[in-house]
Amino acid sequence: LTQKVLLNTQYLAAMNPTAGSFVVNPRLQRLFATFAVGFPGAEALTTIYSTFLNGHLANFSKEIAGDEMGKKVVQAALQLHRKVATTFRKTAQNFHYEFNI
Repeated sequence: LTQKVLLNTQYLAAMNPTAGSFVVNPRLQRLFATFAVGFPGAEALTTIYSTFLNGHLANFSKEIAGDEMGKKVVQAALQLHRKVATTFRKTAQNFHYEFNI
């Protein structure tokens, strides 16, 4: 084993609020700035994904590149994700049912 000296470093970490330990030792936490960010709502997700998809669809013909096509695809995808996430709930027996966007 050799000792390494790290200078000018930054740490970024994320915690899953639905799995693992929910307690962080206060002696460790005091060394970090802690921010809690909630999951965006349906309208924000539609805006985010529509922006990406419309940028990609701009390379295609006018019928496909229209604003409505991208918005409908994003809304359908979000509805499907919502339905799958509520139908297949994660349990102790089905811990692999983890659906992320």
